[in-house]
Amino acid sequence: MWSAYICDTMTGLLRSPIDIPSFSWSMSISDSSLSTTRDKGTGEGEASSITVPWSAVPADTPAERESILSADRRAIALFWRTGEDGDGMGVPILFGAIGQRTDSAVDTTFSMSSVLSILDSRIAVREGAYGRGGVTRDTLSYTGLSFRAIASALGQLCTGQKPGGSLPIDWAYSGEAGTHDRTYNSYDCGNNSCKRLLDNLTNVQGGPDMQFRPYLADSQHVRISFLAGSDADIYLGQDTVHRLSWFPGGGDIDNLTVDRLGAISRYYGSGAGSEAEQLAYLAQDTTLQSIRDPYPLMEAVYSATDDESMPVLKGHTDAMLDANKRPLMQIKGEINANDSAIPLGQIWPGQVVELAIDGFPTLADGVYTTRLMQMTGSESATIELTFDVMQATIF
Repeated sequence: MWSAYICDTMTGLLRSPIDIPSFSWSMSISDSSLSTTRDKGTGEGEASSITVPWSAVPADTPAERESILSADRRAIALFWRTGEDGDGMGVPILFGAIGQRTDSAVDTTFSMSSVLSILDSRIAVREGAYGRGGVTRDTLSYTGLSFRAIASALGQLCTGQKPGGSLPIDWAYSGEAGTHDRTYNSYDCGNNSCKRLLDNLTNVQGGPDMQFRPYLADSQHVRISFLAGSDADIYLGQDTVHRLSWFPGGGDIDNLTVDRLGAISRYYGSGAGSEAEQLAYLAQDTTLQSIRDPYPLMEAVYSATDDESMPVLKGHTDAMLDANKRPLMQIKGEINANDSAIPLGQIWPGQVVELAIDGFPTLADGVYTTRLMQMTGSESATIELTFDVMQATIF
C-alpha cells in the first residue's frame, strides 16, 4: 500500500506522515513515446492531482497549514509498503517538491515538482560571474570527462554551489575520466538550465541513461541517487534481469498491447546559425527503399539551434536516425503491485525485463528482451508498464 510523508525539499528531512486519498503518478527513464520525433531526455518522476482534505494535514492554524505545505519549501515522499515491511516505512518510490497549490474550504490540491523540474529552474552559471562589469564573458569548460561526470559537475554547480541551492542529491560521478569535452557560455543562460543541459547530454548518440531515484538514507531522511550509464555501457546497471510472462487468460502481466509505427529513412539536421551559414547535416539510411518489397521514403527535419558545433549536431541527428530507421513496435501492459512477480521498489524504469509471450496474435512466441521505460499509476496497486520501442519483428 502507498504511504506519504511531508519532507523538507532542501534536506529530505521527513517531517510528518500525511494521508493522501488520491493522486496520479508517473516515472520514466526517458521519453517513451512511440514517435519519430522523440528525444531521449532524462528520467522523470512526478505525481499530480494530489488532493488532501484539511483534516489530514498535521496542523491546527492557518499559519501552520501554510508552513507544513509550503510550495517549493516542502516536498512529498511517496513510499510503497508491503506486508513484509510490517510497521516499517517501506521503499520510497517518488520524491518531489510541492508545486502550485489550490486551496478550498475543504481540501487542497497540488502536484509534485520532480527533481528534474527543480533543476529546470537552475541556470548553469558560476556564482558572481554573470553581469560583472555589465557584461558576461565567463565560460564553463569540462575536458576529458565521461558524460555522467560532466552531468555531475553541472548538477553540483546548480545545487550546492548556489545560495539556497542545496538538494538531497548524491552526485556520484565527479571527476570520472572520459573522452568528452563541453563548453557552456554564460551569456547563453537562456539555453543553460541544468535540466536542458542534462537532456542534451543524454540525447547525443551514445548518450547515457540518467535517472533520479529516491532512497531512505536513515530513519529521518530521504535522499536522491543520481544514476547514469557509463560511456562504455549507456544503460543503468542491475543485479537481476526481471521476467514477466503473458499467455491468453494468464501470466504475470495483464492487458498486453502492441503499438506499431513506420520508419524514417532520412533526417535533415539543422543547428546554430542563420540562413546559408546555419550548420547542416544529413543523416540517412535508405536500406528499406532497396529491399525486394520496398517501403516508401519518409523524411523528417531535426532542429537543434543550440548545437554550435558539427560533431554535436551530427551526434544528435544520427541518434534520431538510429532510433527510427526501421519500423517500430512498443509493448505495454499492467501488473498488480500486491501480487506481481517483481515487487514495486525492485523494478525501476531503465531496467532490462524479459517478456515471455505465447499466443499473442501479432507476435511470434518467444522471449522479448527489452527495457522498462515508464511506470504510471494512481493510489491503487495497478501499475501500467511501458516498454522500450524496439524494431518490429517482421518488416
